[in-house]
Amino acid sequence: MTDNKNNGLEELSGLFRNESKKGDIYYGGKLSDGTEVVMFRNSYWEEGKNRPYFRLYKRTEEGTQGKKAETVQD
Repeated sequence: MTDNKNNGLEELSGLFRNESKKGDIYYGGKLSDGTEVVMFRNSYWEEGKNRPYFRLYKRTEEGTQGKKAETVQD
């Protein structure tokens, strides 16, 4: 992946915008080692609370069975 020495960041993955069957938007991609990640907006986020805007998950074996999402163009 890209190594951006100017700002001390190393790129891990690109994320693709997807839509679930329920119509929820989420982002997914693969790390260089093949690990699949999925990022969801945190529906429990509140202004001023110590809660993140997004949650990042590693896809597990049972999470890949029968799951196919539609990629959405921005």
